[in-house]
Amino acid sequence: MPSAATQVYYALVVAWAASFYQFFVRDLLSTTFGVGRVIQNIEEFPYSCRRIQHPRLEACEDLWLDNEGRTLYAGCAGTSPGRLEWNQAVKKFNATGRRPGGSEFIALDIDDPGADGLYNLRSIKPLGYAGATGDSTIDILGFDAEILDGDTINFYFVNQRPPIGPFNNVVDASVLGANSTIEVFEMRRGEDTMRHVRTVFSPAVRTPNRIAVLGGGEFLVTNDHSVRTGLRRELDPIIGGGDVAFCALNGECHTAVDGTEPVEQLPKELRAAQPKYKEYLDSLLSNLPKPGLKFPNGLTRGFDGLIYLPSSVDGRVRVYAPTKANTLKVIEEIHVGMPLDNISPDANGDLYVPGFPDYLQVKKALDDPLNPDLRAPASVMRIRKTVDVEKKKVLYHVDKVLEDKEGKVLTGSTTVRHDVKTGRLWIGAAVHPFLVVCEPK
Repeated sequence: MPSAATQVYYALVVAWAASFYQFFVRDLLSTTFGVGRVIQNIEEFPYSCRRIQHPRLEACEDLWLDNEGRTLYAGCAGTSPGRLEWNQAVKKFNATGRRPGGSEFIALDIDDPGADGLYNLRSIKPLGYAGATGDSTIDILGFDAEILDGDTINFYFVNQRPPIGPFNNVVDASVLGANSTIEVFEMRRGEDTMRHVRTVFSPAVRTPNRIAVLGGGEFLVTNDHSVRTGLRRELDPIIGGGDVAFCALNGECHTAVDGTEPVEQLPKELRAAQPKYKEYLDSLLSNLPKPGLKFPNGLTRGFDGLIYLPSSVDGRVRVYAPTKANTLKVIEEIHVGMPLDNISPDANGDLYVPGFPDYLQVKKALDDPLNPDLRAPASVMRIRKTVDVEKKKVLYHVDKVLEDKEGKVLTGSTTVRHDVKTGRLWIGAAVHPFLVVCEPK
């Protein structure tokens, strides 16, 4: 008969193997790659969706809805040339393949489709911005906005600037990565220009993806990877490596959270009882490096003042509370169950986030977005926060509001904006050459 020590050893091995399968293998297969996932057809949902196609509406990765001004803003980089060649978030480093003139910042009047169905499409031109090479070019990825008063809006853009050599020439970005900055512009409602206010450049903002404005010139920004290029970046989906940076009005930035922070625990005498083997296992696992954030994507600040951060790997939305030290403390994790992109609040405070139900098919479609025969499924999820008064507990309800199994209309979706007034969904895509609008039936 095995000794007590041997029995404990085998119990620990089994427990460790079970934990490894549950937290790594099963999560990878079911959540990231969607093994066994049931995907629904778009006809099963109460929406009528159509694509809005125009050369200036290509590769609109991010959207922002001015609910009061009834205007949708989109940062559009073009598909090819454009985002298909230049996008640090997915290792596209051909800076010479950018669209001539760079990105366009587009405005649409959402209540006036017009005879052409393009919603009075127009460009908001930047003023007072020199650009990386002096040509005023801006390369927009994610962005956020702050309404200062009834007529003034400040826009905060992730600008994926190319690296520039000593002779003002674009150099090989596959080695250096993008020379990204955060650019702040001021615009008056109804105008077709925006004035450059300031540039934020910091080592703490190395692979910026999206911004969450906090007010008073302060903001948070997601770094979706640990480094711009190299082997360490390739390991990020496994061991983590992204983070969120805080930037002050004076342009100084620091890491606010990276996922490796120690978890606060109750004193031992106040903890719930658990089996002895679990105590040993927890003790052993505590000595291992804690995985960081895995491809943290487009964060947002909710109407409750909390920060919501989705992952494009583990399918979770982490909820953070800001601290007085300008860091973030995790208070909740919402399990959505599939890789996610940019998360956005509507006027009611509900959160909308697009998901990738078939990761491998989505990757194929993102690599060849102009191929009409190569389509990928897309999902739109809603997260609604409620309070259980009796239990004194906050609950998050996750609902699927739209899905397109065959990619008939939705494909490669990266941002969803819900217009509460009309019930419409406005959906952008990082590389595909169209926007989508969905009318409730």
